[in-house]
Amino acid sequence: MKTVELLQKTYPQYVFSSQILNMTFSAVPRTKIAKYYVPEERLNELLNSKHRDLLEEKAVELALTISDESGVSVDDLGITGSILVDIHNVRFSDIDLTVYGRYHSQRVKETLLKLYRQKRILRRFEGRSLAKWCREQMSAHHLTMKESKDLYSRKWNKGMFKDTVFSIHPIRTDRNTREQYGDEIYVPRGLVQGTARIVDSKDSFFLPAIYVVDRVALDQMKGKGKVEKIVSYEALYADIATKHDLVKVRGTLEDVFDNSAHLRYRRVVVGSQKGGKLDFIKLVT
Repeated sequence: MKTVELLQKTYPQYVFSSQILNMTFSAVPRTKIAKYYVPEERLNELLNSKHRDLLEEKAVELALTISDESGVSVDDLGITGSILVDIHNVRFSDIDLTVYGRYHSQRVKETLLKLYRQKRILRRFEGRSLAKWCREQMSAHHLTMKESKDLYSRKWNKGMFKDTVFSIHPIRTDRNTREQYGDEIYVPRGLVQGTARIVDSKDSFFLPAIYVVDRVALDQMKGKGKVEKIVSYEALYADIATKHDLVKVRGTLEDVFDNSAHLRYRRVVVGSQKGGKLDFIKLVT
């Protein structure tokens, strides 16, 4: 919100008001794009380079290890973050990899969980590193220490490789994308809180993370219509719940219309501008 306010005052051409999403956010006009950085091309460049620094060397080794152990081709992996745009610092930068498609993401997830159990190549956050991660989530998302630890126990895509923090980011492919911008129109109806049961979590890998739900019970819900989805734009809540899990949720209730202005369904959005750091998805144990 602060970014949008600053841009509206200084660079209004980088602020976009969407009539589809019914929100205002920062965006770069196509005419202002000078260069598009492609994660898979950057990884391929590093794979073929003879002059890699220490962090780049680790990134390549991690990508090859994941590829070898999972059977996912390196062509279906990429590198993002600071290494992608070549502004990383070998002393403190992380390694951020991408994996493309639902099937490949599932393979990589299974592989990482196996490697964590072996504790040879990769390891999960423990001790100080876990406490640091939890404190960051407590500050950013208004969570308790226990809630942060419970969330991390469900996270598979963040850990340590040779004393360097790494993360894996699943990316939708065209095959995994059904909706085009403008197919649906979203109208916010206010903040709600309640519970729901997960019916389908196969699209929770990605951002936005989509959970199909039933047995929804929400406080302060106004209007009619069935709530069918919980959608998170906050990566912390991606792929933390599976089928039959019961979750507590706080977010913005939205009506979803088709192009003919017919109400299709309703959804709860986590990570909205209105919700701020108070939005959440929590497992009911």
